[in-house]
Amino acid sequence: MVKNGPFDGLLGFSQGALVAAALPGMQAQGVALGKVEKIKFLILISGAKFGGKKYEMPKMASNAFSYPIECPSLHFIGESDFQKPESIALVEAFRDPVDIRHQEATQSPNLVS
Repeated sequence: MVKNGPFDGLLGFSQGALVAAALPGMQAQGVALGKVEKIKFLILISGAKFGGKKYEMPKMASNAFSYPIECPSLHFIGESDFQKPESIALVEAFRDPVDIRHQEATQSPNLVS
């Protein structure tokens, strides 16, 4: 981000959404992205948060969700997505999030590369 920025916001899908969602909280606490401008918005597709029911909390992100995240966020959640419960928990971690639901699954845990 330092080399190729500046960037206004972040878009993350699945595991990328998990990381992107934690960054504003980590940035606010001074443990990440200290050399770049404040993240202005997030777009998160089939996301989750560290420390949820499925995903271990990395030590560096241990307080990322201690307070409602103030960064504007747009969340896409598939009604039949296996990640739906985790995505809903992520939405609840933000102040004034926008939540868009759709009927498609965004990913499958049984995909083979």
